[in-house]
Amino acid sequence: MADQLKDMINSDPASYGNPLDAVVFSRLMDCLAPFEDRPKIAVAVSGGADSMALSLLARDWCRSKGGEMIAITVDHALRSDSAGEAAWVGKQLRMHDIAHRILRWDGAKPQSGVQDAARKARYELLDRELASLGILHLLIAHHNGDQSETIAMRQNRESGVLGRAGMSARRFLRHARVLRPLLPVAKADLVATLRAAGQEWIEDPSNRNANFERVRIRQSAATQTAAQLGAAVSADGKIAQTAESQHRLMAEAAIATLLADAVQIAACGVGRIDFARWHDRQPETDIACYAIGQIVRVVGGSDYMPAFDALAAALTQLGEQSDARISLGGCVLHRRNAVILVYREIGRMDITPKPVDPGHACNPYGQRWDNRFELIFDNDRHAVTADNLDFGRLAIAPLAACDAFHTRAFRAAIGKITPFIDDLPRAALASMPALYDKEALLSVGGLEVSGISDVLSAAGCNMVPIGAGMAIGVRWRFAPPTPLWESGFKSLPNPDALLA
Repeated sequence: MADQLKDMINSDPASYGNPLDAVVFSRLMDCLAPFEDRPKIAVAVSGGADSMALSLLARDWCRSKGGEMIAITVDHALRSDSAGEAAWVGKQLRMHDIAHRILRWDGAKPQSGVQDAARKARYELLDRELASLGILHLLIAHHNGDQSETIAMRQNRESGVLGRAGMSARRFLRHARVLRPLLPVAKADLVATLRAAGQEWIEDPSNRNANFERVRIRQSAATQTAAQLGAAVSADGKIAQTAESQHRLMAEAAIATLLADAVQIAACGVGRIDFARWHDRQPETDIACYAIGQIVRVVGGSDYMPAFDALAAALTQLGEQSDARISLGGCVLHRRNAVILVYREIGRMDITPKPVDPGHACNPYGQRWDNRFELIFDNDRHAVTADNLDFGRLAIAPLAACDAFHTRAFRAAIGKITPFIDDLPRAALASMPALYDKEALLSVGGLEVSGISDVLSAAGCNMVPIGAGMAIGVRWRFAPPTPLWESGFKSLPNPDALLA
């Protein structure tokens, strides 16, 4: 392993770039304000040239502000030498007085879609770690070359106006915001920054694996001569990206207005669209597709929205049929005259009961279920642990797993205490999360009301007390991977402009 790691260090060809200085980096960070007076930041560091350079630049910036910085490496455990690489990163950073942590992606790995799964796991691990550390800002080392590749990939998929603008310099996780201060910076400049500091780096062999689309795009670009590539960037890249950024900002404003005016997402994870308001706004096709796609993405707990052609077809059907019912993106889009309901489709879910894991359910972030809900055990007077609660009896499954759910008395009783629920079709209720003790229903996500036990008891559900004489709180939180909407696209000026 040591020999393999040695072969991977500094295998990049000679750099013709210019080292990035503290002045330019500080101004790039200023574009991403606000920060605290003494900012606490984290930097995701893989060991590659990009992230190693970012960690050194961020360290100096943070120290100049009297703040604190920590570097975090995620070991995806996809290669036999990954643990050694992560340890090497920590050793290198500690020589620069940079604190370092390693997070490991444990568990079974998928046979396909590995990069997407790894990316999802990486951000989930980072987000939870940042929450535990009380850090609001995560710096990622995506640079100008990454941005160009992203735009090319999205053009290949004929992405709409949002995709063509590329990556935003700022996006949001559940507990922190992701910042990309290096998006305008060339990789050659980052390599030059490391060489000026005498710092080594690792070249990940997956960056040369042509099975990945991004690598194929990169290799295709590398076949151009330097003059051709430079002309493409200067003549088209900066100007086109600025124009696309403006188009994206305008589109985002229209989407945000439409969603705010016509859409509600309930605590039980069901979306409600006021069709009259939606129709009155007469949104353009692209705007309407993005808006409905984002609703499906949130309600379905997906990382991506459905394809544009499927969204456009669904919108046409919803507009023409007052009772339309469409399956899309793991959800049902169900029009009931003046209202369109969007709810999780029970037939597209894994309905196998999931045992409650006390290590997750008893921490502040809860145990995730169906990538949409978090179940949390908490109590002000008692620490809920495996010692005082028999977690082996508890499991999470859809509400449809409760026998009483299939009776009208149950649904009528629920509707009396929650008017919104009373208006939902049975199929929408079926996919709501529920906590069970063996076969007895204990709690239902989105129905956090004091009378729930009485209602369920009256409807024929056996109620089992949780804990031996302890009043332990159980609560659900609807927490999809992305919010219904977030603040707009953020672009950064070219570093050369910051020197003027």
